[in-house]
Amino acid sequence: MKYFRQVLIALTLLIVSAAAALPAGAAPLPQEQTVYVVKAGDTLTQIALRYGVSQQELMAANGISNASLIYTGQTLVIPGTDAQPAAQPTATSEPALPAVHIVKAGETLSAIAAQYGLTTAELAAANNITNPSLIRTGGRLRIPGGEFAAEPAPSAAQPATDSAPATAEYVVGAGDTLASIAQEYGTTVAAIASANGITNPSQILQGQRLTIPSVSAPTARPAPQGNLSMTVSISQQRCKVYQGGTVLYNWPCSTGRAGSGTKTGTFYVQSKIREAWGSRWGFYMPYWLGIYWAGGSENGIHGLPYEPGGYPVWANSVGTPVTFGCVLLGANESATLWDIAYIGMPVTIS
Repeated sequence: MKYFRQVLIALTLLIVSAAAALPAGAAPLPQEQTVYVVKAGDTLTQIALRYGVSQQELMAANGISNASLIYTGQTLVIPGTDAQPAAQPTATSEPALPAVHIVKAGETLSAIAAQYGLTTAELAAANNITNPSLIRTGGRLRIPGGEFAAEPAPSAAQPATDSAPATAEYVVGAGDTLASIAQEYGTTVAAIASANGITNPSQILQGQRLTIPSVSAPTARPAPQGNLSMTVSISQQRCKVYQGGTVLYNWPCSTGRAGSGTKTGTFYVQSKIREAWGSRWGFYMPYWLGIYWAGGSENGIHGLPYEPGGYPVWANSVGTPVTFGCVLLGANESATLWDIAYIGMPVTIS
């Protein structure tokens, strides 16, 4: 018993001596850095989400200037001495990506794709986009592989994205005209021409990049129910709009001048353009409703035309024959008709 007591005392003294030998305040041994080896398909965004750090912190810790330039097998240092995955991933799990990306002003499809580790083609295919240049500010893009969740309703201090001014970039294709582009985007020829410094709207080039601005739509008017029709009296210079057998509107209007008479007969609305460009005459025709072809030009019904720069044409002439064959209405009348008219609506000119 005495022997074991002596051994215990000796061991105790040895431990105390070893502890005393350590200098006071000695720094702890450095911890091992957390590193990650990039696997095929990884992106910095995914890796940052996995470890609960920001993409910028991860880039700074590894001297990376371009988030898309990482490669399989690359070793990345995870910033923070205690960095651990936010959730222990399994061999088959990946961090959830946002299911929807809301396009911000100035963003391109290629930049958004790179942000999520996708190719432009993959992102375009997931959103049925045939022209990658056609994305709109405020538009929502589905991110392949993302988990869909309900989007929060905008608060009073955060207006809805759809109410923000929308702009887009459009690359002119073969056969495009400013009128067709304006119709596609729900804007006007004049607005696109002004936003791009175009003085002659009939001269745009294939491959030309256009900024598409937002414009305020005309004040909506309730469309009457039932069949509509319209009559134009050349002798009286009057236009009437009917719903069934009831006259809804009876307006003064203008038809073609001498030598450019308006064709008589029953026609049907065949085109509807918020603002058409008359390349032959050099002016804009708002609230255009095309009704028949006269040679290579389409004649129709429209509001008061104006030249580039906003100079009005025939401003005080509604009610007298002044046009080159079209039917002219006043500003309010043409807007009202355009709102309720539809492709196929009959127009009888006599």
